[in-house]
Amino acid sequence: EEVRTLQGRLGRSAALAVGYRELLTHLEGMTSLDEAFGAISRNTKKLAKKQRTWFRRDPRIHWIPWLGHVHDRTARVLETLT
Repeated sequence: EEVRTLQGRLGRSAALAVGYRELLTHLEGMTSLDEAFGAISRNTKKLAKKQRTWFRRDPRIHWIPWLGHVHDRTARVLETLT
């Protein structure tokens, strides 16, 4: 419903964003809803991989291990911030 409401009013960048692009294609009758959701899933995974690759090369990024209990993870984040 959100995409349907915004259809025709989205700027170029927003219309190309993952999720919007695929649902706009569906609303234009070019794909089924199932195909749109499948494309959203695939394109989200591609975007996440691209972002991880980009961040991995940035020396300013400090990766925090995200294993263990939530209290351990919270402590590691707090340690990094102080």
